[in-house]
Formats: sequence, C-alpha cells, structure tokens
Amino acid sequence: MGRLAEALRANLKSVAASDARALREIDQELKAATFGVVSAEAQLTGQMDAKALLGKGCFKQQTVTTLKRLCKENGIKGFSKHKKAELCQTLEAQGIQAPPPPLESFSKKELVAMLKTFLELK
Repeated sequence: MGRLAEALRANLKSVAASDARALREIDQELKAATFGVVSAEAQLTGQMDAKALLGKGCFKQQTVTTLKRLCKENGIKGFSKHKKAELCQTLEAQGIQAPPPPLESFSKKELVAMLKTFLELK
C-alpha cells in the first residue's frame, strides 16, 4: 500500500506542477495583453469596439476610488464621504454611464476568451 500511495502522490505532484506552469503562462499572456489594451482600443474599428468586448459596465463592479473619480470628473459635489452604494446611486441619478468592468473582475478563462476574440479581429 505504501508504494501505491507514493506513486499516487508523485503523480499528483506532476499534475499540479503542469497546471501551475499552464496558469503561469496564461497569466504572463494576460499581463502582456493588459499593457496593450489602451493602444489596442484605438485599433478596434468597425467590427467591435472595446466596450462591446468588455461588456456592459456596472457601477457596483467598480472600486470606490473609480466611483469617486467619476464623480469628480462629472462635477458632482459632496461625494467624498459617501459609501460605495451611495456613490453608485448618485452616479445613476445623474445619468452617468457606467464604464466597462475592470479587467481584474474577470476570471482568467474569461480574459483568455476576450483575448482570442480580439486577436481574431486583427
């Protein structure tokens, strides 16, 4: 029984190592793609724009810092002490359109799918 357990343990370690390697490679691809998103947005024309690629935005998906920045950019006053829910309500009440979800909110699987879609457009 000891040999079987050792063989299984060794097999699991090799599987875990290969999964970790694959995830690191995907992570590196995504990081490289993230740096090019701003310049890539300018290249998207006709077929699909960046907002369509990222999906419809929602204030609740944004960070408090981003929400406060949106308030400031749109001339809304008295927002500094508001909590996230209040900031969302204020922005919605002013008719401000929510930006696309931040890249950090997507799973790696979703980011890879978006990257593949983007690369097919080029």
